[in-house]
Amino acid sequence: MFEAVESYRHHIIATLGGAGTQGLTVKELRARLEAGEGVIRRTLTLLLCTGVVREAFRYTPGARGAVPRAYTLVPTGDSMLPASPTATSERVVTE
Repeated sequence: MFEAVESYRHHIIATLGGAGTQGLTVKELRARLEAGEGVIRRTLTLLLCTGVVREAFRYTPGARGAVPRAYTLVPTGDSMLPASPTATSERVVTE
């Protein structure tokens, strides 16, 4: 499974790079990459956790049903990850 995620990671990043600001849904990524939904979702989860990809909802006025999630690349220099909690957790309370 790890090998499949690693092999698709570069393809997904390249595809999202050409998608623009609207991003792509999982369904659109599947169509462009001709890959299975499972490997695309696993790869997107990895990229979300590492801060390479951003997830947003693509709302269409008047559309019924669930709002699809669109994935875009995070611009270079834009950090989504929160500040490290180690700075506050290293303080030692002494009495």
